[in-house]
Amino acid sequence: MIAQKFSNTSTVQKQEYINTPATLTAIKNDSNGVNTHKNVSSNALKKSTQSNFSKAADGYSKHANVQKQAASDLFKLINTQQHNKNKVCVDLGAGPLVNTHSLQSIFGSVIAMDLSINMLKSSALNTLRICADMDNLPLQANSVDVIYSNFAVQWSANFEKLMQSLYRALKPGGKAYISTVVSGSINEIKTAFAALDSNSHINTFNSELYINQSVQKAGFVINSAQKVVYTDTYSTPLKAIKSIKAIGATTQNHSNTRRGLLTKSALQHVCNAYPLINNKACVSYHVVLLSLEKH
Repeated sequence: MIAQKFSNTSTVQKQEYINTPATLTAIKNDSNGVNTHKNVSSNALKKSTQSNFSKAADGYSKHANVQKQAASDLFKLINTQQHNKNKVCVDLGAGPLVNTHSLQSIFGSVIAMDLSINMLKSSALNTLRICADMDNLPLQANSVDVIYSNFAVQWSANFEKLMQSLYRALKPGGKAYISTVVSGSINEIKTAFAALDSNSHINTFNSELYINQSVQKAGFVINSAQKVVYTDTYSTPLKAIKSIKAIGATTQNHSNTRRGLLTKSALQHVCNAYPLINNKACVSYHVVLLSLEKH
């Protein structure tokens, strides 16, 4: 069953390593005290993703309404009674560390990891943070107890391989709590742009079936898998379209992409074609919430 969720919208401190030396592979510190993985991917897609999320760092929390709802639902899957204070957790795709703060109240040590260094710097939270590419995960095998990732793994260049990397990094009995955007998302924006041309203006996302197959192929036991549709509502189509940029989610992961900026008249044409519900512009996200375990 699909649950409908609605929302109403209209200086890094000096960090120290946690006492688990076997957890991390080679990393180095940048001039601002943030740890950076030395092999961060340099392909164009990663650079674009990194740039877009870095630009959105300051206003991300204000606009990430759906992400907050998904995070809340993902936290409900965590058993907080299982001696978690002795466990090491990685917040993968941590963004501005909003969820990292909540994870610190559950687990003994939390590592915030993100591709965007600006995102990691935007919080003064006292925790280890690493700027790294999830597709080149700087974690030793069997080194962490928990991986938490909210609204991030859809940016992986190879989801199947990423799941294998996460499985490898977890200790036996380790848990992964993941939310990821799947196909069917932001179709309202896709519909609006279809009135302009035949090019794609939004990302393509993996199917729910592919997600489930990939985690099982990696070796995970699926303790829970739920599909949820979260919907943001805006007073105008323009605000709905701008909401995607405000959270940095404008990187397009395919070749059939329109190049160049929209003219004012083209943008108006897109807004006129935006499907409205009760005179409101909605943006819906189809999301799979996963609770996984390594046996």
